[in-house]
Amino acid sequence: MLDQLSLCLKIIRIFVSISKTTCYVLFFLCFGIISPQEADEGKFSNNSDNKESSLKQKSLPNLIQVGGFIDTYYLYNRNLPKDTERSFATQAVRNNEFNINLAYLEAKVEEKKYRGRVAFQWGTSVNANYSGEITTEKYSNQNSVKNIQEAYVGIKIGKVTWLDAGIFFGNIGHESWISQNNVNYTRAFALDYVPYYSSGVRLIHHFTDKLSGQVQVLNGWQNITDNNKDKSFGSQIKYLFCPNLILTLNQFVGNEAPNNERKQMRYYQNTILEWVLSDDISIVGQFDIGAQKAKERFVYEPWLATYDPSLGEYRETSSNVYRQWYHGTFWVSYKLTPDYRLSFRIERFYDPKQVMVNTGTRNGFMSNGYTMTFDILSYDPGLLRFEYVYRRSADSVFAYHNSSTSKKEDFFLVAFSIKFE
Repeated sequence: MLDQLSLCLKIIRIFVSISKTTCYVLFFLCFGIISPQEADEGKFSNNSDNKESSLKQKSLPNLIQVGGFIDTYYLYNRNLPKDTERSFATQAVRNNEFNINLAYLEAKVEEKKYRGRVAFQWGTSVNANYSGEITTEKYSNQNSVKNIQEAYVGIKIGKVTWLDAGIFFGNIGHESWISQNNVNYTRAFALDYVPYYSSGVRLIHHFTDKLSGQVQVLNGWQNITDNNKDKSFGSQIKYLFCPNLILTLNQFVGNEAPNNERKQMRYYQNTILEWVLSDDISIVGQFDIGAQKAKERFVYEPWLATYDPSLGEYRETSSNVYRQWYHGTFWVSYKLTPDYRLSFRIERFYDPKQVMVNTGTRNGFMSNGYTMTFDILSYDPGLLRFEYVYRRSADSVFAYHNSSTSKKEDFFLVAFSIKFE
Protein backbone atom coordinates (compact mmCIF):
# COMPACT_ATOMS: atom_id res chain seq x y z
CA MET A 1 0.00 0.00 0.00
CA LEU A 2 2.83 2.38 0.92
CA ASP A 3 4.64 1.52 -2.31
CA GLN A 4 1.56 2.35 -4.35
CA LEU A 5 1.08 5.65 -2.50
CA SER A 6 4.73 6.56 -3.07
CA LEU A 7 4.38 5.79 -6.77
CA CYS A 8 1.29 8.00 -7.04
CA LEU A 9 3.08 10.90 -5.36
CA LYS A 10 6.00 10.59 -7.79
CA ILE A 11 3.60 10.66 -10.75
CA ILE A 12 1.89 13.79 -9.37
CA ARG A 13 5.24 15.55 -8.87
CA ILE A 14 6.27 14.74 -12.46
CA PHE A 15 2.92 16.01 -13.80
CA VAL A 16 3.18 19.27 -11.83
CA SER A 17 6.74 19.79 -13.04
CA ILE A 18 5.70 19.27 -16.67
CA SER A 19 2.71 21.62 -16.28
CA LYS A 20 4.89 24.40 -14.87
CA THR A 21 7.37 24.05 -17.71
CA THR A 22 4.55 24.13 -20.26
CA CYS A 23 3.05 27.27 -18.68
CA TYR A 24 6.42 29.03 -18.75
CA VAL A 25 6.93 28.11 -22.39
CA LEU A 26 3.46 29.39 -23.35
CA PHE A 27 4.02 32.61 -21.42
CA PHE A 28 7.27 33.36 -23.15
CA LEU A 29 5.82 32.46 -26.53
CA CYS A 30 2.85 34.81 -26.07
CA PHE A 31 5.03 37.78 -25.19
CA GLY A 32 7.61 37.10 -27.89
CA ILE A 33 10.52 36.59 -25.49
CA ILE A 34 11.69 33.29 -26.97
CA SER A 35 11.33 31.80 -30.43
CA PRO A 36 9.13 28.76 -31.17
CA GLN A 37 12.27 26.76 -31.97
CA GLU A 38 13.68 27.40 -28.47
CA ALA A 39 10.34 26.41 -26.94
CA ASP A 40 10.28 23.11 -28.80
CA GLU A 41 13.74 22.32 -27.51
CA GLY A 42 12.55 23.14 -23.98
CA LYS A 43 15.61 25.19 -23.14
CA PHE A 44 16.48 28.84 -22.59
CA SER A 45 19.65 30.64 -23.44
CA ASN A 46 21.68 31.74 -20.45
CA ASN A 47 23.35 34.43 -22.52
CA SER A 48 22.02 37.78 -21.28
CA ASP A 49 23.10 39.53 -24.50
CA ASN A 50 20.93 37.20 -26.57
CA LYS A 51 17.96 37.89 -24.28
CA GLU A 52 18.35 41.67 -24.63
CA SER A 53 18.70 41.35 -28.41
CA SER A 54 15.52 39.27 -28.65
CA LEU A 55 13.59 41.71 -26.46
CA LYS A 56 14.73 44.68 -28.54
CA GLN A 57 13.77 43.08 -31.86
CA LYS A 58 10.30 41.88 -30.83
CA SER A 59 9.13 44.46 -28.33
CA LEU A 60 5.98 46.09 -29.76
CA PRO A 61 6.50 49.62 -28.32
CA ASN A 62 9.80 49.95 -30.20
CA LEU A 63 8.01 49.21 -33.46
CA ILE A 64 4.82 51.29 -33.15
CA GLN A 65 4.62 54.86 -31.85
CA VAL A 66 1.30 55.84 -30.31
CA GLY A 67 0.19 59.45 -29.79
CA GLY A 68 -2.64 61.91 -29.85
CA PHE A 69 -3.72 65.54 -29.99
CA ILE A 70 -6.49 67.60 -28.36
CA ASP A 71 -7.31 71.12 -29.57
CA THR A 72 -9.95 73.11 -27.66
CA TYR A 73 -11.19 76.65 -28.30
CA TYR A 74 -13.68 79.37 -27.44
CA LEU A 75 -14.55 81.97 -30.09
CA TYR A 76 -16.38 85.24 -29.48
CA ASN A 77 -17.69 86.76 -32.72
CA ARG A 78 -18.16 90.52 -32.42
CA ASN A 79 -20.69 90.45 -35.27
CA LEU A 80 -23.05 88.67 -32.84
CA PRO A 81 -24.57 86.64 -35.69
CA LYS A 82 -27.80 84.75 -35.29
CA ASP A 83 -26.10 81.77 -36.94
CA THR A 84 -24.10 79.53 -34.63
CA GLU A 85 -21.51 78.71 -37.29
CA ARG A 86 -19.09 80.85 -39.26
CA SER A 87 -19.00 80.77 -43.06
CA PHE A 88 -15.94 80.67 -45.34
CA ALA A 89 -13.87 78.75 -42.75
CA THR A 90 -13.12 75.24 -41.51
CA GLN A 91 -11.27 76.01 -38.26
CA ALA A 92 -12.90 77.30 -35.07
CA VAL A 93 -16.23 77.49 -36.86
CA ARG A 94 -18.60 77.64 -33.87
CA ASN A 95 -19.61 81.08 -32.57
CA ASN A 96 -19.63 81.94 -28.87
CA GLU A 97 -19.21 78.44 -27.45
CA PHE A 98 -16.57 76.07 -26.10
CA ASN A 99 -15.78 73.22 -28.45
CA ILE A 100 -13.18 70.78 -29.81
CA ASN A 101 -11.60 71.91 -33.04
CA LEU A 102 -9.63 68.69 -33.54
CA ALA A 103 -8.82 65.60 -31.50
CA TYR A 104 -7.09 62.53 -32.86
CA LEU A 105 -5.42 59.29 -31.84
CA GLU A 106 -2.60 57.91 -33.95
CA ALA A 107 -0.31 54.92 -34.38
CA LYS A 108 2.63 55.08 -36.75
CA VAL A 109 5.54 52.94 -37.91
CA GLU A 110 8.83 54.26 -39.32
CA GLU A 111 11.32 51.57 -40.33
CA LYS A 112 14.11 51.41 -42.88
CA LYS A 113 12.07 49.75 -45.62
CA TYR A 114 8.46 50.48 -44.70
CA ARG A 115 6.34 53.04 -42.89
CA GLY A 116 2.73 53.88 -42.18
CA ARG A 117 0.34 55.91 -40.09
CA VAL A 118 -3.27 55.53 -39.05
CA ALA A 119 -5.10 58.30 -37.18
CA PHE A 120 -8.76 58.67 -36.22
CA GLN A 121 -10.19 62.13 -35.60
CA TRP A 122 -13.13 64.12 -34.24
CA GLY A 123 -14.05 67.80 -33.91
CA THR A 124 -15.75 70.74 -35.60
CA SER A 125 -12.95 71.13 -38.18
CA VAL A 126 -13.48 67.49 -39.18
CA ASN A 127 -17.18 68.08 -39.86
CA ALA A 128 -16.36 71.22 -41.85
CA ASN A 129 -13.58 69.66 -43.95
CA TYR A 130 -15.49 66.52 -44.87
CA SER A 131 -18.77 68.25 -45.72
CA GLY A 132 -17.91 67.96 -49.42
CA GLU A 133 -17.64 64.18 -49.33
CA ILE A 134 -20.34 62.21 -51.15
CA THR A 135 -23.17 61.07 -48.86
CA THR A 136 -25.22 58.89 -51.22
CA GLU A 137 -22.79 56.05 -51.96
CA LYS A 138 -23.53 52.78 -50.22
CA TYR A 139 -20.06 51.55 -49.28
CA SER A 140 -17.99 54.75 -49.19
CA ASN A 141 -19.60 57.96 -48.00
CA GLN A 142 -19.10 60.88 -45.65
CA ASN A 143 -20.08 58.93 -42.54
CA SER A 144 -17.67 56.10 -43.29
CA VAL A 145 -14.58 58.22 -44.08
CA LYS A 146 -14.75 61.51 -42.16
CA ASN A 147 -13.14 60.14 -38.99
CA ILE A 148 -10.07 58.95 -40.92
CA GLN A 149 -7.37 61.61 -40.73
CA GLU A 150 -4.62 59.53 -42.30
CA ALA A 151 -4.38 55.85 -43.18
CA TYR A 152 -1.49 55.04 -45.47
CA VAL A 153 1.33 52.55 -45.90
CA GLY A 154 4.63 53.16 -47.64
CA ILE A 155 7.53 51.12 -48.94
CA LYS A 156 11.05 52.21 -49.78
CA ILE A 157 11.69 51.39 -53.43
CA GLY A 158 15.07 53.09 -53.69
CA LYS A 159 17.83 54.52 -51.58
CA VAL A 160 16.00 57.86 -51.29
CA THR A 161 12.60 57.02 -52.81
CA TRP A 162 9.32 56.22 -51.05
CA LEU A 163 5.98 55.06 -52.44
CA ASP A 164 2.94 55.72 -50.20
CA ALA A 165 -0.67 54.67 -50.77
CA GLY A 166 -3.86 55.52 -48.89
CA ILE A 167 -5.21 58.69 -47.28
CA PHE A 168 -2.64 61.33 -46.35
CA PHE A 169 -2.37 65.05 -45.57
CA GLY A 170 -2.53 67.45 -48.50
CA ASN A 171 0.72 69.13 -49.51
CA ILE A 172 -0.61 72.47 -50.78
CA GLY A 173 -0.15 75.49 -48.54
CA HIS A 174 2.10 76.63 -45.72
CA GLU A 175 -0.28 76.03 -42.81
CA SER A 176 -1.06 72.58 -41.43
CA TRP A 177 -4.33 71.09 -40.20
CA ILE A 178 -2.59 70.61 -36.83
CA SER A 179 -2.84 74.03 -35.16
CA GLN A 180 0.32 73.61 -33.07
CA ASN A 181 2.36 73.46 -36.30
CA ASN A 182 1.25 76.98 -37.29
CA VAL A 183 2.17 80.43 -35.95
CA ASN A 184 -1.53 81.43 -36.11
CA TYR A 185 -4.43 79.41 -34.72
CA THR A 186 -7.02 79.95 -37.45
CA ARG A 187 -6.14 79.30 -41.09
CA ALA A 188 -5.81 81.72 -43.94
CA PHE A 189 -8.41 81.70 -46.72
CA ALA A 190 -5.68 80.21 -48.91
CA LEU A 191 -5.55 77.13 -46.69
CA ASP A 192 -9.29 76.69 -46.15
CA TYR A 193 -9.79 76.44 -49.92
CA VAL A 194 -7.10 73.87 -50.75
CA PRO A 195 -7.06 70.15 -49.81
CA TYR A 196 -6.35 69.36 -46.16
CA TYR A 197 -6.24 65.68 -47.14
CA SER A 198 -5.87 63.57 -50.28
CA SER A 199 -6.52 59.98 -51.28
CA GLY A 200 -4.33 58.08 -53.74
CA VAL A 201 -0.66 57.23 -54.21
CA ARG A 202 2.44 59.42 -54.03
CA LEU A 203 6.04 58.93 -55.07
CA ILE A 204 8.60 60.94 -53.07
CA HIS A 205 12.22 61.24 -54.18
CA HIS A 206 15.24 63.20 -52.88
CA PHE A 207 17.39 64.19 -55.83
CA THR A 208 20.04 65.88 -53.69
CA ASP A 209 20.37 67.15 -50.13
CA LYS A 210 18.78 70.39 -51.32
CA LEU A 211 16.25 69.25 -53.94
CA SER A 212 13.30 66.90 -53.41
CA GLY A 213 10.04 66.24 -55.24
CA GLN A 214 6.92 64.15 -55.34
CA VAL A 215 4.29 63.05 -57.84
CA GLN A 216 0.73 62.06 -56.87
CA VAL A 217 -2.17 60.25 -58.51
CA LEU A 218 -5.33 61.23 -56.60
CA ASN A 219 -9.06 60.63 -56.54
CA GLY A 220 -9.57 64.39 -56.73
CA TRP A 221 -9.45 67.72 -54.93
CA GLN A 222 -9.91 66.80 -51.25
CA ASN A 223 -12.13 63.79 -51.63
CA ILE A 224 -11.81 60.14 -50.70
CA THR A 225 -14.93 58.98 -52.53
CA ASP A 226 -14.45 60.05 -56.15
CA ASN A 227 -17.19 62.14 -57.79
CA ASN A 228 -16.19 61.18 -61.37
CA LYS A 229 -14.28 58.56 -63.34
CA ASP A 230 -11.18 60.71 -63.88
CA LYS A 231 -8.08 60.76 -61.71
CA SER A 232 -6.24 63.93 -60.70
CA PHE A 233 -2.52 64.63 -60.48
CA GLY A 234 -0.46 66.54 -57.95
CA SER A 235 3.21 67.34 -57.63
CA GLN A 236 5.69 69.15 -55.44
CA ILE A 237 9.18 70.57 -55.86
CA LYS A 238 11.10 71.71 -52.77
CA TYR A 239 14.48 73.42 -52.90
CA LEU A 240 16.66 74.55 -50.01
CA PHE A 241 18.80 77.49 -51.05
CA CYS A 242 20.24 77.15 -47.55
CA PRO A 243 18.85 75.66 -44.31
CA ASN A 244 17.09 78.96 -43.56
CA LEU A 245 15.66 79.73 -47.02
CA ILE A 246 13.22 77.22 -48.56
CA LEU A 247 11.20 77.41 -51.79
CA THR A 248 8.23 75.05 -52.26
CA LEU A 249 6.16 74.70 -55.44
CA ASN A 250 2.93 72.65 -55.37
CA GLN A 251 0.75 71.86 -58.39
CA PHE A 252 -2.63 70.22 -59.05
CA VAL A 253 -4.41 69.19 -62.27
CA GLY A 254 -7.74 67.41 -62.45
CA ASN A 255 -11.37 67.34 -63.57
CA GLU A 256 -13.64 68.56 -60.78
CA ALA A 257 -17.01 68.04 -62.44
CA PRO A 258 -19.36 65.17 -61.55
CA ASN A 259 -20.09 62.56 -64.21
CA ASN A 260 -23.38 64.20 -65.24
CA GLU A 261 -21.64 67.46 -66.24
CA ARG A 262 -19.10 68.47 -68.84
CA LYS A 263 -15.45 68.24 -67.80
CA GLN A 264 -14.24 71.21 -65.78
CA MET A 265 -10.46 70.94 -65.63
CA ARG A 266 -8.84 72.66 -62.65
CA TYR A 267 -5.23 73.88 -62.66
CA TYR A 268 -3.60 75.14 -59.51
CA GLN A 269 -0.18 76.53 -58.61
CA ASN A 270 0.97 77.18 -55.02
CA THR A 271 4.27 78.95 -54.31
CA ILE A 272 5.76 79.24 -50.81
CA LEU A 273 8.97 81.01 -49.79
CA GLU A 274 10.05 80.54 -46.18
CA TRP A 275 12.87 82.56 -44.63
CA VAL A 276 14.01 81.77 -41.09
CA LEU A 277 16.12 84.75 -40.05
CA SER A 278 16.99 83.30 -36.63
CA ASP A 279 15.62 81.03 -33.93
CA ASP A 280 13.27 83.87 -32.98
CA ILE A 281 12.15 85.41 -36.29
CA SER A 282 10.60 83.83 -39.38
CA ILE A 283 8.96 85.29 -42.49
CA VAL A 284 6.83 83.36 -44.98
CA GLY A 285 5.17 84.46 -48.21
CA GLN A 286 2.67 82.45 -50.26
CA PHE A 287 1.01 83.19 -53.61
CA ASP A 288 -1.59 80.95 -55.28
CA ILE A 289 -3.31 81.05 -58.64
CA GLY A 290 -6.05 78.73 -59.86
CA ALA A 291 -7.99 78.36 -63.09
CA GLN A 292 -11.00 76.17 -63.89
CA LYS A 293 -12.87 75.65 -67.11
CA ALA A 294 -16.36 77.12 -67.11
CA LYS A 295 -19.21 74.64 -66.91
CA GLU A 296 -21.04 75.85 -70.03
CA ARG A 297 -21.77 78.80 -72.26
CA PHE A 298 -24.89 80.01 -74.07
CA VAL A 299 -24.87 81.13 -77.72
CA TYR A 300 -27.54 83.60 -78.84
CA GLU A 301 -29.31 82.02 -81.80
CA PRO A 302 -32.90 83.37 -82.07
CA TRP A 303 -33.57 81.44 -85.30
CA LEU A 304 -33.77 78.20 -83.25
CA ALA A 305 -37.27 79.11 -82.09
CA THR A 306 -38.42 79.05 -85.70
CA TYR A 307 -37.88 75.32 -85.89
CA ASP A 308 -38.59 74.42 -82.27
CA PRO A 309 -40.19 77.02 -79.94
CA SER A 310 -39.20 74.99 -76.90
CA LEU A 311 -35.51 75.65 -77.59
CA GLY A 312 -35.69 79.37 -76.90
CA GLU A 313 -33.18 81.91 -78.19
CA TYR A 314 -30.02 80.49 -76.56
CA ARG A 315 -28.20 77.26 -77.28
CA GLU A 316 -26.11 75.65 -74.55
CA THR A 317 -22.65 74.47 -75.60
CA SER A 318 -19.28 73.66 -74.09
CA SER A 319 -17.13 76.55 -72.93
CA ASN A 320 -13.50 77.31 -73.63
CA VAL A 321 -13.34 80.01 -70.97
CA TYR A 322 -11.28 79.52 -67.81
CA ARG A 323 -12.27 81.35 -64.65
CA GLN A 324 -9.39 82.33 -62.38
CA TRP A 325 -8.89 83.11 -58.71
CA TYR A 326 -5.90 84.29 -56.68
CA HIS A 327 -4.80 84.64 -53.12
CA GLY A 328 -1.67 85.81 -51.34
CA THR A 329 -0.66 85.47 -47.69
CA PHE A 330 2.20 86.86 -45.63
CA TRP A 331 3.27 85.63 -42.16
CA VAL A 332 5.69 87.16 -39.64
CA SER A 333 6.49 85.47 -36.33
CA TYR A 334 8.69 86.80 -33.53
CA LYS A 335 9.57 85.01 -30.31
CA LEU A 336 9.68 87.73 -27.65
CA THR A 337 11.19 85.41 -25.04
CA PRO A 338 11.57 81.62 -24.83
CA ASP A 339 8.04 81.53 -23.36
CA TYR A 340 6.16 84.10 -25.49
CA ARG A 341 5.61 84.46 -29.24
CA LEU A 342 3.81 87.11 -31.30
CA SER A 343 2.69 86.39 -34.87
CA PHE A 344 0.95 88.34 -37.62
CA ARG A 345 -0.77 87.32 -40.85
CA ILE A 346 -1.98 89.46 -43.76
CA GLU A 347 -4.01 87.90 -46.58
CA ARG A 348 -5.96 88.67 -49.73
CA PHE A 349 -8.45 86.31 -51.41
CA TYR A 350 -9.68 87.28 -54.90
CA ASP A 351 -12.43 85.12 -56.43
CA PRO A 352 -14.79 87.44 -58.37
CA LYS A 353 -16.02 84.61 -60.63
CA GLN A 354 -17.02 82.56 -57.55
CA VAL A 355 -15.16 79.40 -58.55
CA MET A 356 -14.26 78.36 -55.02
CA VAL A 357 -16.62 80.55 -52.98
CA ASN A 358 -20.19 81.05 -54.14
CA THR A 359 -21.55 84.20 -52.50
CA GLY A 360 -24.26 85.14 -55.03
CA THR A 361 -23.11 88.76 -54.84
CA ARG A 362 -21.94 91.20 -57.50
CA ASN A 363 -18.22 91.08 -56.76
CA GLY A 364 -18.01 87.51 -55.56
CA PHE A 365 -15.59 86.77 -52.74
CA MET A 366 -12.97 89.51 -52.62
CA SER A 367 -11.73 89.72 -49.03
CA ASN A 368 -8.79 90.89 -46.95
CA GLY A 369 -7.78 89.41 -43.60
CA TYR A 370 -5.59 90.52 -40.69
CA THR A 371 -4.63 88.23 -37.81
CA MET A 372 -2.63 88.68 -34.61
CA THR A 373 -1.75 85.74 -32.35
CA PHE A 374 -0.09 85.71 -28.93
CA ASP A 375 1.25 82.34 -27.78
CA ILE A 376 2.36 81.17 -24.33
CA LEU A 377 4.90 78.40 -24.94
CA SER A 378 5.76 77.45 -21.36
CA TYR A 379 3.12 74.69 -21.20
CA ASP A 380 4.98 72.46 -23.66
CA PRO A 381 3.77 69.98 -24.95
CA GLY A 382 0.69 72.15 -24.47
CA LEU A 383 0.14 75.54 -26.11
CA LEU A 384 -2.06 78.41 -24.88
CA ARG A 385 -3.09 80.90 -27.58
CA PHE A 386 -4.95 84.21 -27.83
CA GLU A 387 -5.96 85.50 -31.26
CA TYR A 388 -7.79 88.39 -32.91
CA VAL A 389 -8.95 88.20 -36.55
CA TYR A 390 -10.41 90.98 -38.69
CA ARG A 391 -11.74 90.32 -42.20
CA ARG A 392 -13.36 92.66 -44.71
CA SER A 393 -15.00 91.88 -48.05
CA ALA A 394 -16.02 93.95 -51.05
CA ASP A 395 -19.61 92.74 -50.67
CA SER A 396 -21.74 92.16 -47.61
CA VAL A 397 -21.18 88.41 -47.10
CA PHE A 398 -20.47 87.89 -43.39
CA ALA A 399 -23.29 87.01 -41.01
CA TYR A 400 -24.38 89.85 -38.74
CA HIS A 401 -26.88 90.15 -35.89
CA ASN A 402 -30.60 90.43 -36.62
CA SER A 403 -30.19 88.02 -39.58
CA SER A 404 -28.48 90.65 -41.72
CA THR A 405 -25.04 90.60 -43.31
CA SER A 406 -21.96 92.80 -43.08
CA LYS A 407 -18.83 93.54 -45.10
CA LYS A 408 -16.68 92.88 -42.04
CA GLU A 409 -16.15 90.06 -39.57
CA ASP A 410 -13.96 90.19 -36.49
CA PHE A 411 -13.61 87.87 -33.52
CA PHE A 412 -11.46 86.94 -30.54
CA LEU A 413 -10.60 83.41 -29.54
CA VAL A 414 -8.67 81.58 -26.89
CA ALA A 415 -7.39 78.06 -27.51
CA PHE A 416 -5.44 75.43 -25.64
CA SER A 417 -4.03 72.31 -27.23
CA ILE A 418 -1.80 69.46 -26.14
CA LYS A 419 0.08 66.93 -28.22
CA PHE A 420 1.44 63.70 -26.79
CA GLU A 421 3.44 60.90 -28.38
